[in-house]
Amino acid sequence: MSSFLEKKRDGTSFDDLLSTAPESTQKNKRYAVSLFEKFIDESYAGRTLDDVITELRLLKTQDTQIYEDSLYGLLQDWINWNQSNGKCNSTIRVSFSNLRQYLFHHGIKTDEQNIKEYLRFEKRTIEYRHPLSQSEYRRIIDGLARHPLVQALFLALGSSGLRIGEAQSLKKKDLDLTGIRIKVNVPANTKTRTGRVTYLSLETEKILRPHLETMSQDDFVFATKHNKDNSSSVRTLLARLVDKLELVDRYQSNNIRKITTHSFRAYFFTKAARKHGENYAHKLVGHGGYLMQYDRMTEEEKLDMYIELEPDLVVFDQTKNELEISRLRDKVEEIDELKLQVQKLREAQAKSDKKILENMTKQKIISDIK
Repeated sequence: MSSFLEKKRDGTSFDDLLSTAPESTQKNKRYAVSLFEKFIDESYAGRTLDDVITELRLLKTQDTQIYEDSLYGLLQDWINWNQSNGKCNSTIRVSFSNLRQYLFHHGIKTDEQNIKEYLRFEKRTIEYRHPLSQSEYRRIIDGLARHPLVQALFLALGSSGLRIGEAQSLKKKDLDLTGIRIKVNVPANTKTRTGRVTYLSLETEKILRPHLETMSQDDFVFATKHNKDNSSSVRTLLARLVDKLELVDRYQSNNIRKITTHSFRAYFFTKAARKHGENYAHKLVGHGGYLMQYDRMTEEEKLDMYIELEPDLVVFDQTKNELEISRLRDKVEEIDELKLQVQKLREAQAKSDKKILENMTKQKIISDIK
């Protein structure tokens, strides 16, 4: 007997469940389900994903052992199928985690201990991660000369630690343009559901500000009104460019390019960690639980730390020279101000000394009269 409180669980209800998640999360979970659907289509001719879910539910009510053997046998076959189709180990593991949520939504629960006992994944392959060099970064930015907004996007990723999805979700109203550096108030509706503050370099601002001046407050900074998520086209543009520049190296374990949109965020993290430590770097790139004292700093203190870091982030030597000249000019002004303060102190001390001497002279005269 069905209850009026019972909710139907199907593909549509799973989409409804995902609707509140970040767009990148939705894509990853739907990709996992699509892989499973393709596997079923190739492995069980004439059967659909709904058929498999229905069959598993039926076995669950009839015989627990047969149900477990069938479920984990099916999942192992899916893992093997992915491996035979060239999917890398990390992709399979992430897709499996997302598939588990889909199955759970349909009442097919998987147990951690059973996964450990029944399923076999290939061992993780850990390769040395390619660090994006300043010369590679410069060549890429130069290669984007015909696409100034994309230039600004990649300069922003490398100077702020933003994720590609976070950058493309930014609206003009998320930027504070009143300070000596553009402050980015990353909204809490991004991947981690946690807002944070970071900054854009002067290099980025030079290209971006003319574009910002033509925008309204609700316009997306790095995307169009009708296509906020154009990350796939940006990734395609980058892939074609690095091929053209012959920066074509790939990782042996998964055949993924060594230079991707994530490389620019990693560039920022490395520079920030070397300058102010890993906790500071983790905080600015949006990893939770790091450097809580940073949140208690004043805005001026946060900006000062970023300005100290900025010369290490710049792509072009000319910008670095300009920053150094500006720093020295500020230093000279600071020294001049100190000199002025010292001069004022000396003048004040001289006046004080003169007054003391005058008083002493007057007292001596009075004493002599007496």
